[in-house]
Amino acid sequence: MTIIGGEIVMKLMRTENVTEHPFDVAKWMAEESKDRGIKKPFIEDYSYEKKKQFKELCKIVKESLDIIIDVSSEASSGTNSEWLERQHQAIIGDKVAIEYFLAEIEKVLRTKNITSKDFPSFFNSLSEAIFHEIWGLSVLAKWERYPESEACCIRGTQLWIDIDGQFVKQEEEFESLTVVERIKRAFVIRRPDSVINRESPELEIEREDGSRITMIQPPRSRENYIMIRRFIVNKYSLHDQASRGTIPQEDIPIFQALARTMANMIVAGRVRSAKSTFMTTLIGERDDSFVGAVLEKHFEVALSKHFPNRLFFEIQAKEGDLHKAIPRLLRMEHDFVVVGEIRSLEIEAYLQSTERGERGSLSTFHLTDVEQVVEQLARLTLDEFPTRRFEVEVERIARNIDIIITMDTERDRSKKRVVGVTEVIWDNQQRRHYTQDLIRYSKLKDKYYYSSNISSRLLNLMAKEDLEETKNLLRLLKQREQVSPMEKLQDISLTNEGIALV
Repeated sequence: MTIIGGEIVMKLMRTENVTEHPFDVAKWMAEESKDRGIKKPFIEDYSYEKKKQFKELCKIVKESLDIIIDVSSEASSGTNSEWLERQHQAIIGDKVAIEYFLAEIEKVLRTKNITSKDFPSFFNSLSEAIFHEIWGLSVLAKWERYPESEACCIRGTQLWIDIDGQFVKQEEEFESLTVVERIKRAFVIRRPDSVINRESPELEIEREDGSRITMIQPPRSRENYIMIRRFIVNKYSLHDQASRGTIPQEDIPIFQALARTMANMIVAGRVRSAKSTFMTTLIGERDDSFVGAVLEKHFEVALSKHFPNRLFFEIQAKEGDLHKAIPRLLRMEHDFVVVGEIRSLEIEAYLQSTERGERGSLSTFHLTDVEQVVEQLARLTLDEFPTRRFEVEVERIARNIDIIITMDTERDRSKKRVVGVTEVIWDNQQRRHYTQDLIRYSKLKDKYYYSSNISSRLLNLMAKEDLEETKNLLRLLKQREQVSPMEKLQDISLTNEGIALV
């Protein structure tokens, strides 16, 4: 087998100047098998032999390109650095740089008169396969064949792709952990301040396309894990959300009114419940002339990209300098503030935006129980500012957050849905807070329930921003309430026979 592999290379070298018939590796291997009396051809599926031949081709192409760049470097001192810069850009996904490398690979293949179909089927061409094997993403490139997939994961050398809401282990694996480490480095070099090692074993970064990368390695984890998540929604409109079943079609005007009356809102829910997507959709419903000030730990929301004709000031700040970024953000001209995601200290940024900025602040938060949201957020502030008093932070949060929109998703992640719109109310006389559901979805009954019981304080604040939309919101909630009142929301009851649907 080794001899045959060597003959492949020699054959390729001998055909370097032949132009009339391209050399087909698979055809040559089949002929060799027949000549040697081997009944069963080597080439059937993408077998070990095919992988071996493909690796030989990659080696030949890389060596040829290395020779070219070495010769060019002698003629021009800047060529090598230019080559390295292009290589860096290609690794991080720059399309122009990738096209350059594909063209160079094609030149080598034509010069050596090489053609072969023995490359992984999820690549479009031999040159593309060679590029990803040498410099690119290797088998991770297979994920691009699933445009509706929200996530993929590398565990060790395994590739798992989210297909229809379920992670499916792929037959293809990375050749070695060395290849996986090369891909990790390709991700890390996108940001000069990004570091992952044994002392700092986890990292979150963003790709140029906006997808999020989370990397965890030993000793924090048992194996190397790389999780990549991306946004698959390209249209940020309530009509598109309704077509996906995220909200009822008839409730589009309700959410338009919520967005336009500039309530301070948090979109909350579990992981991958489309929180950021729905928050972006609400921003899209606001006046095009409004200026947004955005604060994020990583540039993920990408409002300037989604709404290119609007003005957004997007600022990135890590926890160490967040206290400097908040005042700077609030001093900038803005009509509302967006805090990408509340994880820890971001809650302070959000609260300051509601206290000192314009109304209409927005953020997202991981949450499962909306009734506990105020206490959970208060504990976050105490984690960062332990000398503060819990009850003071509870009051502060309850006074400044108006609406919590709760998202949920099916267990298989196949469908995302708004399951609640809840007002947070501070009772100054009782010195306590409580929540009031305005919209609530019953999963057991597959039905929405409504209440028009918005506090007079919030109605007054909304009316000052947009009186007509406030009237519209109240009118629509009253209409829905007549048909499906919140008082009838009771999914199950206990009986002598057990549990029954109500």
